Amino acid sequence: MPGRRDPHFLQDDRGFYTTSYGPFVLRSAFQPIFSQDEHGHLTIEAFEALIRAQRNGQAVSPAHFFSLVEPDDAIAVDTLCRELHILNMGKLGRRKARLFINFNPGLFDAVADIDAEIDRMVDVTLKAGLRPGRIVCEITEQGSGDEAVLTRLVEGLRSRLFRIAVDDFGADDSDSKRVDELRPDVLKFDAAWVRRFTETSAGMGLLKLMVEQFIERGITVLFEGLEEEHQVEFCQEIGVQLMQGYALARPEIVPKTFDDRFPEQALPQPGDTASHARKVAIEREPAPGFSHRLSSHPHTPHRTATFGKRTR
Repeated sequence: MPGRRDPHFLQDDRGFYTTSYGPFVLRSAFQPIFSQDEHGHLTIEAFEALIRAQRNGQAVSPAHFFSLVEPDDAIAVDTLCRELHILNMGKLGRRKARLFINFNPGLFDAVADIDAEIDRMVDVTLKAGLRPGRIVCEITEQGSGDEAVLTRLVEGLRSRLFRIAVDDFGADDSDSKRVDELRPDVLKFDAAWVRRFTETSAGMGLLKLMVEQFIERGITVLFEGLEEEHQVEFCQEIGVQLMQGYALARPEIVPKTFDDRFPEQALPQPGDTASHARKVAIEREPAPGFSHRLSSHPHTPHRTATFGKRTR
């Protein structure tokens, strides 16, 4: 496999990167994450990065691919996928959209490993021409056996100005504690868990209240796994800020069609009438739906919608 110190990335004829692990060719797929205004207008605020593997020209599911990774290679492959995604985000040409990438803290068993990984993250982000603030690091549902490692990971990423997201909120009873401890910028609600809440009017009311409380704490709420139009409408009704799912857009390995359907508003150029200072201000402004502040406030708590589980 490519060495961790000098990963072997190749560019295809469209400028996007690929890499390999053993007999597998690895590519990035991006799925858009949208905001929606009161008129139903959709804007791409971010992309979630997903790995796509092929062996002998045949697609291999992500779950099957990762099951075939040798245990000794797990961290190296995890790192390789993140770096691949960040480099491809740099080639996408979007100036404001953010990129969601996964971190499984359970793979790391030493604080020194975490520090080295964060240093690599900074290096590849800058190499891709991005700012750390455009990268959202999802802490996946697999916990870390060492709480010191998890704390060091989150604090280290935040100190370098990366954003933090907690994935699959609602999947178990420990999620509220995890939110209080990690103080994420973004909270991704588990699709199957949300489906249970939307089976009754009382459940939908409680879900709306929870969304409002998290927003009050400065946490951006994201619902994923949206597969039907009425689910998107339900999100708008209860104030969900970010949405993701097949009802909106499917992942694409080279997501150029997104530019046709959802073009990004051009930033002013130095020669335009807008001043250079205004250009800098626009670039520094976080995408709508992302809060500047982090809150450690310890407060947690007529349409039927069904939500499908996302497949990584």
